[in-house]
Amino acid sequence: MIRTEILVEEVMSDIKQLKQQTNDAVTSVERMKTELRESIQRMHAENALKIEEYNNTIMKWKDRLEIKPDVVFLAKDPTTQSPSRGSTIIFGTTMYDVSQSYDNSSGTFTVPVAGVYAFTAQMCLNIGKNRFIHYAIVANGKEVSKSLTHHKDTRFCNTAQAFVALDKGQTVHVSALSTSAVPLRVNHANEWCTFSGILIR
Repeated sequence: MIRTEILVEEVMSDIKQLKQQTNDAVTSVERMKTELRESIQRMHAENALKIEEYNNTIMKWKDRLEIKPDVVFLAKDPTTQSPSRGSTIIFGTTMYDVSQSYDNSSGTFTVPVAGVYAFTAQMCLNIGKNRFIHYAIVANGKEVSKSLTHHKDTRFCNTAQAFVALDKGQTVHVSALSTSAVPLRVNHANEWCTFSGILIR
């Protein structure tokens, strides 16, 4: 009888110990599941942050990597030999205009794609004494280059050049700041008054 009681106690102790081990194992598994879930959540958050950083970097470089179209034009022959003070000098003959962005009826170049541009204006004086023209290349309403073509008794040419960063839709033209009477030489075989521009990058 006593041996049976002892045996029962030992069995009960083993069962209790096994139950405790089982509970400990379940607790351990639950803890591992929690840790794994938290680890996966951290990984998702970190990956989402990295993806956002990559996307931001791609967007920053997108414009630089984008292949831009060719933009270059050349126009000559002012439509008047005597542009008025403050007026746009209209170059009425378009020699070439790859992007169709220069309007030879208004004298205005409209930027077709954002970038850095180079512009050149050349003015040639008409024959006569004390001819002069003071002019400027005007980009987006701001004078970005000025020049004065002047000679007291003969014909003469000079140029103004500007490098400008512009956004799509902004405009560029050549403006007469002050002039003498009939200063410009037009429709001549040897000297051309010109306005030109090219997209650099």
